[in-house]
Parts: sequence; structure tokens; C-alpha cells
Amino acid sequence: MSEDIIVQQSAPVCNNTSGNCSECCSIFTNTDRRAAFGYQVETATCECHDICVEDVRDICAMNRTVRHVIPCTAAGSAGCRGGFLPDGPLNVRSWRVLCAEECLSPTTGCDRINNEVEFEVVLSAGSTNIVVTPRDDFSCMWHEFARFPSGVRFPNNTTGLNQFKNELSQIDGSCKVIIIRSVTTETVGNDCFVVINYTIIDKLWKHENLLVSAIKPYVGPGEISNVTVKQEFGQGHNIGPCAGGSCV
Repeated sequence: MSEDIIVQQSAPVCNNTSGNCSECCSIFTNTDRRAAFGYQVETATCECHDICVEDVRDICAMNRTVRHVIPCTAAGSAGCRGGFLPDGPLNVRSWRVLCAEECLSPTTGCDRINNEVEFEVVLSAGSTNIVVTPRDDFSCMWHEFARFPSGVRFPNNTTGLNQFKNELSQIDGSCKVIIIRSVTTETVGNDCFVVINYTIIDKLWKHENLLVSAIKPYVGPGEISNVTVKQEFGQGHNIGPCAGGSCV
């Protein structure tokens, strides 16, 4: 099941709550919806925009931990079974999201969205640099998705599954926000581990043209940054450009 991922330090503030902004601000400041949607920012200003956009309808927010093993010892000596031979303790130099994608799951009855996220982590051990690419494969089940803007999850039963399948018939694609919270190393026996703690907010969207009052609910560049990845589902009917048309 999804976890509550926000530890609220103070009441969130949404500036300019008049007119069209009141609805967005009421969602942004609601404690339960902030947890369900994974919002990070505590203060935001609402402004009006006219946009052709992917309108998010369902959200799955959860915490993930990736553990990637590197055979070594903390003191920098060789492990008993060989492998990586560092000349000093491991330290994390840098990290980034290398790639991310997701897909529908017709083979399991369309009951989940399958996700893949790969990271690149640069480590140093004395005078040696090491690059590792840990990967995380997981699924968001239908009952882990919350409808937007209500925040109500699909029921964990046959009725909820059928509701989710019907929702998928209206969905054009997805995007995900990936927030890396920490990257550390630890040692257990003869093995060193890279440990990545991150939050993922998986969103299902439909193409729409909207006049909206908008706020940015996730953290921006800084000590803890987010990466947003968009993908359009290729299964089924897609409306694209006309073959042989004048717009070439």
C-alpha cells in the first residue's frame, strides 16, 4: 500500500485565494490530499493560465528504497570473495535519474501501471571513482491510485478494479515526478550497499484544453529536487497528424 509521505511542519499557505484560485488552494492546503498527491511545497501563489495540457485524473504516490550491492569492505580491503577492491571508504559524489518509463498491464487484466526507474550514482573510494546504475521495477495497483481532485482511492475490490479499468479507457498517457530524498552507502558483512530513498508520484492524464488557476505543488531545484518524466501510452487508438497533410 502507498505510504503517507509528507511530514507537515506547519500549515501550508496558498496566496491569492479569491475567485478561481479558491478551489486549487483548498486542495493544496488539505492535509489528506497533500499526503495522497505527494505535495511538497508549503507556500504557493495561484495564477490564471490558458493551456492545452495533459489533465491529470489519477495519482499514485509512494516512497521507494533501492539497495544496490557492491562487493567490498568498509575499511577498503578486499572482500573474501573478490569483487570491487576500493582503496578507501565509499563516498557518494553525485546522483541523477538516468531514465524512467511506465506501461499498461493487459496481461494482468489492466489492474496496475508498471514502472521502471534507473539511477546513476557516482561513488568515490580513495582515488577511485565508481559509477553504478541501480534500477527499480515496481507496480502501482489500481487501489493505490487516488482520483484527482477528490483524493479518494479506487476501492480494493472487484468494483474498484472495474472502475479503474473504465478510467483507463479515457486515459491518454502518464507522467511521474521523481524526488530523490537521499543517497547513502552502508556496509553489511563483506558487502557495501548504495541506498537510494526516493518518492515517486505516478500520474495518469487525459489531453484537455483548460483555463486554469495554477500552483506548483512539488519542490523545485535545490538540496532536494524533482524530475518530471512524461509518457504517452501507445496501446489502442491515438489521434495524431493526418498523413499527407499540409502541416509538414
